[in-house]
Amino acid sequence: MTMKQRSRVEILAAIEGTALSSRARIKALVKAALDVPPFSYLSVLGGHNGAYRRRISRCLPSWIKFRGVYSSFEEARANAARGVLLGFDHDEIACAYRDYGMWPSDYPAMMWLSEALGTGASVFDFGGSVGNLFYLWEKYLKYPEDLKWLVCDLPAVARAGDRLSKEKGEMRLSFTSRFEDADGFNCLLASGSLQCMESSIGDLLRGLRFPPQHLVFNRLPLHAQFECITLQNVGWVTTAYRVFQRDRFLHDLESLGYVVVDAWSAPDQSCWIPFYPEYSLESYSGLYLRRVKAESHGKNGSQVA
Repeated sequence: MTMKQRSRVEILAAIEGTALSSRARIKALVKAALDVPPFSYLSVLGGHNGAYRRRISRCLPSWIKFRGVYSSFEEARANAARGVLLGFDHDEIACAYRDYGMWPSDYPAMMWLSEALGTGASVFDFGGSVGNLFYLWEKYLKYPEDLKWLVCDLPAVARAGDRLSKEKGEMRLSFTSRFEDADGFNCLLASGSLQCMESSIGDLLRGLRFPPQHLVFNRLPLHAQFECITLQNVGWVTTAYRVFQRDRFLHDLESLGYVVVDAWSAPDQSCWIPFYPEYSLESYSGLYLRRVKAESHGKNGSQVA
């Protein structure tokens, strides 16, 4: 697949070169303050007592993105702030990420998707919102004429995406809320979505008769040592959120016949959990995996190797 040549104006628009906003400066200052004495002593006082650390986490400003460490999604949801929507399955926020722009970590993910499309023109976009990456990456890639791009998201988001695609007259893009519909697709794309799922991606793939040959994962919180569940606050919604232990995550996929072809850093995302430095991440990761066990052919004409 060839890349599109973009205009100089479009290219330079990606280089903002602007200074930090006042809000960003305040966030950086608060983060720095909480990581040094005397505030850092608050976490030391409680040792590894989870109840104590969760209690002091509730005193944090409402705009802190991550807070608390919990034993399960259920426990995390029970500790979510009141008065804020829980989860993303709400009509009023279904298009919240519609004006999605290109991030640095999108480039390696897009490159490997391009590679995958060379062996079969079907993409299952897991957690793909209203088709954000389909519309965005089309500015850079020449999609195959027979492309089938299926977005899987929560019902409210899928409905909004379906309406938008019909407004645009886009026939290559469709929507579902069933992961089972990934059966037979050539490539599974997931950018920033797996961490919001209570089920593991390995278990979901085991439920498919013809799993994808290619996996392209981006903005994935992979921790070298620990796994945890926290709460993510994005302003208008709060959701339970998983930080994966890297080796456990990879082993689960390798047991299904996938091998890691490439990995990259996604410094455009980080996970700072106040009072839980051992679980925090400086940057996220991206992965491209290919299935090496030859089995069969998928229903959309894609070879599952």
